[in-house]
Amino acid sequence: MRSSRSSVSRTLGPAVLAALLLIPHAASPAGAAPGDEDSPSLPGVSATVADGRPCTARSAKKSARVPWAQSFLGIGRAWELSRGAGVKVAVVSTGADTRRVPALDGRVTGGRDVVAGGTVGDDCVGYGTFLAGLVAGKRQEGLAAAGVAPEARVIAVRATDKGGLTTPEALADGIRAATATGARIIHVALAVPSAPRKLEAAVAAARKAGALVVAPASAREWEGGPGAARAESGPVYPAALPGVLAVSSVGPGGEPDRRGTEPGRRTQPRLSAPGVSVTGPGPGGGGQFTGGGDAVAGAFVAGTAALVLAYHPELSGEQVAHRLEATAYGAAGDAPDPEAGFGVVDPVRALSAVLPEEHASPPPSSGTRNASAAHAVPPLDPPTARDHALAVVGGAAAVTLLVAFLAVVLPRGRRRGWRAGGTGGPAASAE
Repeated sequence: MRSSRSSVSRTLGPAVLAALLLIPHAASPAGAAPGDEDSPSLPGVSATVADGRPCTARSAKKSARVPWAQSFLGIGRAWELSRGAGVKVAVVSTGADTRRVPALDGRVTGGRDVVAGGTVGDDCVGYGTFLAGLVAGKRQEGLAAAGVAPEARVIAVRATDKGGLTTPEALADGIRAATATGARIIHVALAVPSAPRKLEAAVAAARKAGALVVAPASAREWEGGPGAARAESGPVYPAALPGVLAVSSVGPGGEPDRRGTEPGRRTQPRLSAPGVSVTGPGPGGGGQFTGGGDAVAGAFVAGTAALVLAYHPELSGEQVAHRLEATAYGAAGDAPDPEAGFGVVDPVRALSAVLPEEHASPPPSSGTRNASAAHAVPPLDPPTARDHALAVVGGAAAVTLLVAFLAVVLPRGRRRGWRAGGTGGPAASAE
């Protein structure tokens, strides 16, 4: 029995090897070159650091792989139309490490620190640095990861204390500081349990100035910590305020982040985007981190909005929001889904789609778009879990058939000394 198993192993060994050599390396990331060695894991970055804990340490790890979110959204194809040039995005969060992070060099500048005063130049928590990189981080040598709109400019506004906690009043000041920079997109990457008149007025002023305000649909990144919301349910702000684009997170298969269904403060999302195990830059240097949450998903939406504004500069903030919702992947009907809103943001469709209300409008002149947007690209459907499953099953079936075929052919070839077999079926089988 043992010799029989050994014979089968020797027979299948070359067959399996041949099968693997014939299969394209679809499972390998598009950006990973031969010889690239990825870190087995990247450190995580959180929205807060606990009292008494040190600031987030720099990461010494990197991955050459194309981040799943980047592939899922088809960002490479969107860059054929727009890279966000000329668009200013404000990120209201924990600040940004503007001096030591190569991905942010020339892309991110420090805005006001509305809590401690002065100008932002560091980021103890690291969350704002991470989000700024997702919006507009540039490519680094040997790495495939980049921001959604790598030619946009980010203004980092800090509206938190050193540990990442904020108040409705500080958040209102942060939004006003962001509006004062002239940013067309304001990603408020924070959430609070109430909206005093000061916060309502700040959001209204931002919208009146023509800015699109993007915010996380839940407060789960801040719940459970010191000063966090104590209520188990209820809306979260500024996401629940009129005109704000509330965003929730989805995982690699496009499914809603299950944490979004747990008790806690949450507002009905209008869009969703990747927000689970996302790769991006962080504080302290050129290393990479992983992060997640609705604020991370909001960074992808803010970056996509920057692409759209660079390609359609005539649009208002409200029109950009409408375009993002109308072209979302999986959008169906007039009512948003309780977990995913109108669907997953789709950068290529958001750029290239002609909406029904635009059919009667003349096309914009050639001078109103980026030089890089000289041609249209058909929309790209992001891969779903079923697509991945079908690809895996199809590949496995092909391997199985090929292995079975070679398992029969190779032994017979050896027995015949690799001479051609007889032409007649019965004669050939009489060996």
